[in-house]
Amino acid sequence: MRILTLAVLSLTGTLAYAESHEDLIDRAFASMELNLRDHWAYTETSTDDDGTSVARHDPRRLEGERWVLASVDGRAPTEDELEDFDEEKNRDRDSDSDDEDDNSMNRKSLVEDGSLELLEETDTHWLFAFKPVADDEDNAKFLKKVDGMLTVIKDGHYVGQIRMQNSKPIKPGKGIKLEVFNTQLDFAPITEGGPALPQTINTHVKGRAMLLISFNEKAHIEYSDFQKVVQ
Repeated sequence: MRILTLAVLSLTGTLAYAESHEDLIDRAFASMELNLRDHWAYTETSTDDDGTSVARHDPRRLEGERWVLASVDGRAPTEDELEDFDEEKNRDRDSDSDDEDDNSMNRKSLVEDGSLELLEETDTHWLFAFKPVADDEDNAKFLKKVDGMLTVIKDGHYVGQIRMQNSKPIKPGKGIKLEVFNTQLDFAPITEGGPALPQTINTHVKGRAMLLISFNEKAHIEYSDFQKVVQ
């Protein structure tokens, strides 16, 4: 009887201190550094249907000069391309300045409460399914047909990949129908024991607009040549 009692107490203690799936993912996000804007210099290589551009970001430069477009399709950029690039990055900067939390991606901002489900555990990773969080009514209608997948890497304990794709066609606006909506973000440490950083973003959007115009767009963004900046 004493042995049985000890066994029950031992099991109860183990269950009481077992890490929940939510805590596991919170801990994975805590080991990442997602605010590249202020603390890292890095190279961004973007490829889409229009070609490939290479740009360098360095937070040590003056505000408004931190992004430099280095090349477009392997050549020096034209004046028009430089102007378009500056306008795009200025819009991005203004949008970022509206965010109170620079490191805003975390489980609570990404995963709808109660939707997290463990699909797979291997020697190297955990794979979870989830429903994405919607921050307003329009997003809720859009994301209702989007499913998420999140991979936590065991060695280093960080989020290695986030995927979101539609399960059914989406109608985000009048006359627009998305047959494919697919986004994948990959993360990894650049040094042993260091924080996981963004590595690549892949997007694929396919659909029709006003029944007449079809589109099928893919984009790939790669981050490289990281340098930690101390200011």
